[in-house]
Amino acid sequence: MNDQAKLGVQVTRQNEVPDTGPTNKGVWLQIPSVTAVYADLKGSTALSAEDSPRVAAFAYTYFIRATALVLERFGAGYVDIQGDGIFGLFSGSASAFCAVAGAITMRTLIELEVAKRFEQDTSSEWKLTAGIGIDRGTLLVRRLGLRGTKQNEVWAGKPVNMASKLSSVADSNQVVVSDRVFHEYERASKLRRRALIWSCGYDGPIIGKGLDVSSGQAKYLWNKEPAPQEVSFDLAFIYRLKSKWCSTHGPEFCETVVTGKRPQV
Repeated sequence: MNDQAKLGVQVTRQNEVPDTGPTNKGVWLQIPSVTAVYADLKGSTALSAEDSPRVAAFAYTYFIRATALVLERFGAGYVDIQGDGIFGLFSGSASAFCAVAGAITMRTLIELEVAKRFEQDTSSEWKLTAGIGIDRGTLLVRRLGLRGTKQNEVWAGKPVNMASKLSSVADSNQVVVSDRVFHEYERASKLRRRALIWSCGYDGPIIGKGLDVSSGQAKYLWNKEPAPQEVSFDLAFIYRLKSKWCSTHGPEFCETVVTGKRPQV
C-alpha cells in the first residue's frame, strides 16, 4: 500500500472499450457512455454439478457459447464470464442500440434454438432460460492482481453492476433495461423507435409492413414499472421487454435498430 501511495494513481480518458482489454501498466482507463449487457442463466442453482454433472455442463456450455457469439457479432468491445453469467460492453455512438439488438437476439436464440437443443441432448426436465439486463454509464478499468499471469480486469462503475442486477430481476427470457437506457431509445430517430418500441402488427402474408405502425395493429412492447425496492438500484424505473424478434420481420427490425436506417429488402 505504501508503494502504491508513492506511485500514485493515473487515470486516462478513452472513448471506446479496448478490444484487448486493459493493460497492466498501472493506468486506469475512464471510458464514458459504455452500455453493458449482462445475461444470467436462470434457475442455475437447481443444477447440481455433483448430482447431474453432464446436464450442468451442457447448460453452461450451450448458454455461454451462444451468448458470447451474439455479443461478439453485435460488436461488443469486451466480453467476460462471471459464474453463471456473461456480460458484454459496447461503446461508441450506437452502443445502446447494438446492445439491445444483441440482447433481443440472445433472448430469441435461447428460446427458439438453444433451449430446444439442450432439452433434446439431455432429456432434462430443467428448462434453460435467461434473464438479460442493460445499463449505461461511465466505467473505470484496470488490470489488477498478482504480478505475472494472476491478474484480472477490474471494471469499476455502475453499468456492469446495474446490468447484473437488472438481469436478476428479469423473468425467464426477458430483457430489462434501466430508465436511462430506455430514454436513449425514446430520443432515437423515428425508424429506430418504431423498430424497437412497437410491434410490427403483422397478422398476414403481406410483406414489407415491418416498419409500419400506422395501421393500429401495432402494440407497445415495453412495461414500465418502479425499480424493485428489495434490490439496491440507483434508478427510479425499469422497463421490461417480454417479446422476441418477429419471425417474419425480425431481421429487418434488428438491422434498423443497429444502423438507424431502413433495411434493404
